[in-house]
Amino acid sequence: MTNDGNERPVALTIAGSDSGGGAGIQADLKTFAACGIFGTSVLTLITAQNTQSVDEIDVLSGEIVQRQFNSVIGDLKPVAAKTGALGTAPMIETVSTMLEKRPIARLVVDPVMISKHGHPLMAEEAFGAVRAKMLPHALVATPNRFEASALAEQRNVESVPSMKEAARRIFDCGAKNVVVKGGHFDKIVRDIFYDGTGFVEFGADRVHSERVHGSGCTYSAAIAAALAKGESVVDSLGFARQFISQAIAEAPKIGGGISPVNPMWKAWS
Repeated sequence: MTNDGNERPVALTIAGSDSGGGAGIQADLKTFAACGIFGTSVLTLITAQNTQSVDEIDVLSGEIVQRQFNSVIGDLKPVAAKTGALGTAPMIETVSTMLEKRPIARLVVDPVMISKHGHPLMAEEAFGAVRAKMLPHALVATPNRFEASALAEQRNVESVPSMKEAARRIFDCGAKNVVVKGGHFDKIVRDIFYDGTGFVEFGADRVHSERVHGSGCTYSAAIAAALAKGESVVDSLGFARQFISQAIAEAPKIGGGISPVNPMWKAWS
């Protein structure tokens, strides 16, 4: 039996697995589902982690990553995608090559470098590979201030002017649009968006919460979900900012460490 006329957009996440369920592939798929998108996945690495620590990271082989990607693309045909933790320069090369052969125009690149626990998820020598290999594929790049500093090779990304300068530099690396996340100024959180012609500041009331594990993953997945629905880049960013603010505000206490955000806040409310 077919279900013609009731199809949902398909999105893809290319990222690592969080065994604690708060970030990575798990957060992305929850976010896609909450946004009414059918989610698919390509695992790049597996972590043994919980809310307190990252205990082990195992980067998968390039061959199995390519096979996952080809299986998804060949049948399910995602209209938008995002990348998350890629881990190493060889993995970045693998993913970049896949996207060269089978491009996904609505691609969000979340350059995950460090976990909320402070554990490195990408070797420093891979930062250059992100600049050279991943940013040129990005419709939207979503670095936080630490990641923006590394990608822009710019120290002290701490103010609105410095966030704007980092966005310019990252744009010059090939990303079509850049949003530098997480400027905390008094009671407002600001994200700085740059498209090569001008800046837009996205602001939201700051939610005072330590339940923020997976916030970057959820934010970038929400952007990809909106793009999968055909929304513009700017509208997708506005939607994602509202979505992640609510996901933080509605997050329950989970585990003994940094609790994850709640992408399923609509279903739980």
